Amino acid sequence: MQRWLIDRAGVKITVRAKSGAAEKLIKVALAGMRPKNISKAQGIKLTVSGEEGDWKLRDHHSDLRRKLANPGDLIYHLTDRIVFHIADKAAEKHCLHAAAVSYKGRALVIPANSGAGKSSFTTWLVANGLDYITDELILVDKNLHIDGLGRPIQIKAHGIDAVQSQLSSVDDIYKGKLANAVPVSSLGGEVSGLAEHPLGLLVFPQYKKDLDYSFTKLTSADAGMRLMANHVNARNLEGHGFRAMMEMIRNTPCYALEYGGFNKLPDDFSTQLKALVEPD
Repeated sequence: MQRWLIDRAGVKITVRAKSGAAEKLIKVALAGMRPKNISKAQGIKLTVSGEEGDWKLRDHHSDLRRKLANPGDLIYHLTDRIVFHIADKAAEKHCLHAAAVSYKGRALVIPANSGAGKSSFTTWLVANGLDYITDELILVDKNLHIDGLGRPIQIKAHGIDAVQSQLSSVDDIYKGKLANAVPVSSLGGEVSGLAEHPLGLLVFPQYKKDLDYSFTKLTSADAGMRLMANHVNARNLEGHGFRAMMEMIRNTPCYALEYGGFNKLPDDFSTQLKALVEPD
């Protein structure tokens, strides 16, 4: 039985494959998470078994079992369990519900509630020359450096048309009824190889059909409230993480983005963002 260890923020999760087909799909799901091959399970255990069209996922810690027909849905549920357990148990780092990309080693962080379009915006950023960190959960250490869980970008099944124009290869997508797993390579991009990224920029996105483009600088108070709303392990940390979140925004440009589609973004928008991430 092949085993991989995800060890992040003091939380250990072992993912086990019980078939050759499961092993291949797990490697896709975990490729951006810096997994380690291990011989003996450690910490929380997740098991994937079955074959194409008949996948089985078991979370031994939560006594949860799922039967899944599509590879995209298996990748979604497997990585979602990893994200859940790290966010639930991490006490060494701040966990934020946010996407992140990097430019010249510095992080552009995109905190947002589900449905705000952070994953779709992340595909656009990667397709426009920024390196991928995560589309779901960032980890912030005591020095306010950014890391993340680099799963394949998850695009809801009904939202795949919105990112079609960004894809260099449609054939590489792992499709599902709930979500489609989009490898960064299908966007012509790369996963950041760094475990620590200084924070360069915070962008709070909101996508709504037919919205015009708006990119507005936020006050520290407004940015702080938005950031705390996406802090998912505050209960595990001293002071609920408030002081660290205020420190994050104190010397960081913070903006709110509203847009109704990639065609609404200015032609030079990626250049603007890169300049804000790396102002020197």
